Amino acid sequence: MAKSSTTWEKGQGGKPKGALNRTTKQAKEILEKVMFGQIENISSALDSLFKKDQARYLDACSKLFTYVLPKKTDVTSDDKPIQEKKIYKIMLHTPDAGSNN
Repeated sequence: MAKSSTTWEKGQGGKPKGALNRTTKQAKEILEKVMFGQIENISSALDSLFKKDQARYLDACSKLFTYVLPKKTDVTSDDKPIQEKKIYKIMLHTPDAGSNN
């Protein structure tokens, strides 16, 4: 196949990994403004939920945490399967101090 000006090869140009397109960026900015305007209402709703049903309160909090806490990622294996390491427990038997063994 002949190369054209629209043929892309890995590592050559294009949108950087994780970059947002213009529409997504604008939508996130609008949603952020709306949510910041609702902080008092969200806080009040969580307080009310805590008083009524603590299990649902914890569930709601855990869902909200995913938006503010970074997700745990593996930075040690370069996305390769992690090899399990076996741990051996060695028990040393020492003769009693008063024994002649």
